[in-house]
Amino acid sequence: MDMSNNPHASTKPQPLPGEPHNRDLSNPGEVWAFVLAAVLIAALVIGFLVSGLAGVGVVMVALVPVIYIVLVTISVGR
Repeated sequence: MDMSNNPHASTKPQPLPGEPHNRDLSNPGEVWAFVLAAVLIAALVIGFLVSGLAGVGVVMVALVPVIYIVLVTISVGR
């Protein structure tokens, strides 16, 4: 299809109404998910460096309630 006669063919795409230009701030839950993932990985690495595989096991057992609470919070929608 030839778009040369379309007056909007050369314009930049317009954002949706109400959509901010900075997408990082438009969904703070997404930012917090990455922060949570970074904290979990850091805890696993620290546990491994301190106590080896036993430390990783202890960290994983300690994180089970945290992950459970996060999943329940996500399912409720808060």
